[in-house]
Amino acid sequence: MSYPKYVPLHNDPSHSYTLPGFFYNDPQLFHQEKEQIFYKSWQLLGHISELQNPGDFVCGYIVDQHVFVIRGKDGNLRGFYNVCQHRAHELLKGKGKVKSFIVCPYHAWTFNTDGTLNTARHCENKMDFDKSDFGLVSVRVEEILGFVFVNLDPDATPLAEQAGEMFADIQASTEWWDKVVASDSSNEDSWAGSELPANWKVLAENCLECYHCSPAYPAFSDLIEMKSYQVEANGLWIKSSGRLKKSQNKAYHVDPSEPSQSALFWYLWPNMGISTLPGEASLSAFRFYPVEAGRTHMTSLIMTLPGETIKQERSDYRWHVLWLEDKSICESVHLGLNSKGYKQGRFVVNKDRGDISEHGVHYFQKTYAKMMGIE
Repeated sequence: MSYPKYVPLHNDPSHSYTLPGFFYNDPQLFHQEKEQIFYKSWQLLGHISELQNPGDFVCGYIVDQHVFVIRGKDGNLRGFYNVCQHRAHELLKGKGKVKSFIVCPYHAWTFNTDGTLNTARHCENKMDFDKSDFGLVSVRVEEILGFVFVNLDPDATPLAEQAGEMFADIQASTEWWDKVVASDSSNEDSWAGSELPANWKVLAENCLECYHCSPAYPAFSDLIEMKSYQVEANGLWIKSSGRLKKSQNKAYHVDPSEPSQSALFWYLWPNMGISTLPGEASLSAFRFYPVEAGRTHMTSLIMTLPGETIKQERSDYRWHVLWLEDKSICESVHLGLNSKGYKQGRFVVNKDRGDISEHGVHYFQKTYAKMMGIE
């Protein structure tokens, strides 16, 4: 694929231009991203607390490929493409529990929880019909720290090998990681999400620098000590962190005795993050599902201690202040990336001060260029 002339990314972020706008809005490039990035990367589907018993399932999608993970009768987790092998109807929706079999709502073909075909109505005497030819097509599944991931690539390197250090850091940084469960709070609707007119990379890059925090997030900048903010890149993941600035601030009150006194963000290539903010023992997982070049579906999963929810003041801040600030920024940036008046920007870099540096975005863009073969 040929591209318009542009200045390639420099290895040194302080000397590097940014990617040009057409990388964010070209439909052909988006198709290439599907094949070279999303169909080959580990994607977060849910949390183990949603898959406790045989028959429990969660559904999701990787761009245009719908999948689900189910707990089998034998206790094992398995992942499958969410498509009936008869006439291609979707099998399951959302999350829930099947009683004994997976039943297609179209023609009622039934499948066992191990993916094998159980019954095909009125096919008992059909010549040359072998049920073993019509089992569900499996996808890779991996569970790590309670998070359940899938990968469409049967040859993908295990996630534990790709980013084991990231999950070890989460484990070391959050004493409650093994105690939290998916929250049932209506204010934290699991994976409900929000679609916005912006490329997925715009959302990712917005998460990987805090140079914009002081001008764009007045409450967050009063919650977190900006001079303490750090951004560290490691392989396929990036960690951002900053300590609590003061208990009484413009975002919400934080008691000094509460278990989390920092903001910690772990970003896993290509489109998923795990975070904790000052306050309760909780973890938030979020992902940016690309729909097309100019549309992204942002979803989040909140995990709290059993029976607990995020305090209302904090939930209001997350969804009615911080997310709206993010949404507005990303939509505006995507509009600008489509402008004939924009070519390429330059990175601002100060690795000792994450609050005034964009080296995390440069690292993301270099990773993207490598994966897409455009270095």
